[in-house]
Amino acid sequence: MSLNAVIFGARSRKHIEDFLDLPGRIYGKEELMQSRGEERAILKGTHVLSHYFTATPILIYEDGRAVSRGILTFYPEDDTAYLGYFESEDNSAAAGLLFHTAFGLARDMGMKALVGPVDCSFWLRYRLKTNRFQSPYTGEPYNRDYYMKLWEENGFQTWEQYGSNHYTVVENDEGCEKYMERLAQKLEQGYEIRSPQPKEFGKTLREVYGLLIELYSTFPAYKRITEKEFRSLFKRLKPVLNYSMVKMAYYGGKAVGFFISVPDYGNAVYGKLHLWDLPGILAKKKKPDSYVMLYMGVDPEHRGLGKAFAEAIRQELKAQQVPSVGALIRSGNSNEGYVGQLIDFAYEYVLLERRI
Repeated sequence: MSLNAVIFGARSRKHIEDFLDLPGRIYGKEELMQSRGEERAILKGTHVLSHYFTATPILIYEDGRAVSRGILTFYPEDDTAYLGYFESEDNSAAAGLLFHTAFGLARDMGMKALVGPVDCSFWLRYRLKTNRFQSPYTGEPYNRDYYMKLWEENGFQTWEQYGSNHYTVVENDEGCEKYMERLAQKLEQGYEIRSPQPKEFGKTLREVYGLLIELYSTFPAYKRITEKEFRSLFKRLKPVLNYSMVKMAYYGGKAVGFFISVPDYGNAVYGKLHLWDLPGILAKKKKPDSYVMLYMGVDPEHRGLGKAFAEAIRQELKAQQVPSVGALIRSGNSNEGYVGQLIDFAYEYVLLERRI
């Protein structure tokens, strides 16, 4: 067995293709959550966010075959380096060489810590899944069950924890009285909570950016981006939203809260779509089997609005009679236990750190 590490650049066609092909050998067809277009743009330095960071791709070959990969990311004036786009066969020696190479580069750059998995940016994908390895839901940072072992073997420890709550079908209003009262109270106080129209997508995205760019600023690995960049990243939501499960809150005509959910398409909306994929996607958009609740934020000056949001969404789920996932909630967040009586299980995720 011969292992070697390769650090390559934007013009190395063979290494780029080897990097892009590796996930397809690790995952089954229904599990592959890869966006080859995004990864190719990162590797070539043409992604809309590429100007913010330096991305250093690393490939580990065993006897000439790519078996482990990652991208090491550096930001100016940040003493933490980030390792992401990690994929690997269950090969401790190969993964060990990848982590050793990344750690050495980070140390040589004067970094104080190496954090991951972070796919170059908070705005792309981060976190490692640690339980319930079934078919992934849309938006999930999915990985093989042995990945945690590979990271821990190489000195990484849990830094942050996250959970995704799975909610059963809403059958009745039992146990939801305080949420119902809070929604009624906020409406009486002059708040408006409604679903935007599809033609309002641009306006809604602008309002969400104005709130989210501040509300999420304390999250790990967060970096500020422009509204134009935000719109470029999230315009992909436009064709897949079922607007009944998108809510905006207004007070005095000003946006003060947002809630964004998508039907659970599994991995059908990743990668290149073909004409034959569209009927299935449109059918799920119109009549979802489940929803993934991705983003929620409330202006902190409007206390209590979170519970009102939760009730407005619960009522939509009750009307549609489908289950849902409250995705990727940071441990300790105030909305972690919303409508807890409907939670039947939880997915778990971590962000890992190794000090240098």
